[in-house]
Amino acid sequence: MKLSTKILFGFLLFATAQACDAQNRPSPLLRHISHFRIGPTSVLNALLWLGHDNGVCFGIEYSGLDLNNNVQVDENETTVGEVIRKILGSAYQISVSEGIVLIRKKGALPPSWLDHRLSDFKIPKVQLMIANASLFMALENDLDKSKKGFGGDFHEADPRDEVGPFAERGKTVNQLLIKLMASSHGASWFPTSGLLIASFPASINHFWTLATYSSPNLSRPR
Repeated sequence: MKLSTKILFGFLLFATAQACDAQNRPSPLLRHISHFRIGPTSVLNALLWLGHDNGVCFGIEYSGLDLNNNVQVDENETTVGEVIRKILGSAYQISVSEGIVLIRKKGALPPSWLDHRLSDFKIPKVQLMIANASLFMALENDLDKSKKGFGGDFHEADPRDEVGPFAERGKTVNQLLIKLMASSHGASWFPTSGLLIASFPASINHFWTLATYSSPNLSRPR
C-alpha cells in the first residue's frame, strides 16, 4: 500500500471513530452532579445556572409565564436530568439532540419559525454572538426578502467563544441553533418574550434570545 493511501486510510478511520464517539457520547441528562444549589430564583434562571455550572446547553422551546415561577434547589449526588425535573416538574418534555437538552411544555406548540428551513447558511469562524446574529438575519431575509434593516441587541461575550465555519443547506432554524450552541463554550436560547428575563448577558432578536455562559462578571442569584 502506498504511503499516501495509508495516510488517507488512517485519516478516514480516525474521522469515523470521532463521528461514532460523538454519536455515542453519554447523554448530558446522565451527567453526575455532586452538589447544585440555586435560588430562590426563576425557573428560567435556575435552568441557565444549572447549564452554566455543568456544561449543559438548553434549547427552551417555550416562553410562558410559568418560567418566571420561583424555585429553590439544593441537591446532592444526583444527575443533570434529575435536577431539571426538580426545577420543571412534570409539565415539560425533555429530549436531547447533538448534546443539547431541548425542553417543551406539554400541550404547547413550539414556535413555527423553529421548523423553517434555510436553503443555505454559510458563515466563517466567528464569535458566537456574531454567528447568532447572522442566523437571525438569514431567517429575516428568507421570510421577507424586501427587508432592509434588522432590529436586535447583543451584549459582549468572551471573544474566544468562536463557532464555525458552517456551510449548511436545507437545515431548520432549530437544527442550526443546536449547531451553534454545540460548538460554543456554553449557551442556551428561549423564544423572545418581554415576560422573561435571564440573569445572563443575551443576544435578543424578534424570534429568540440567546444567553451566553462565557461572559465575565456574572451575578449569581443566591
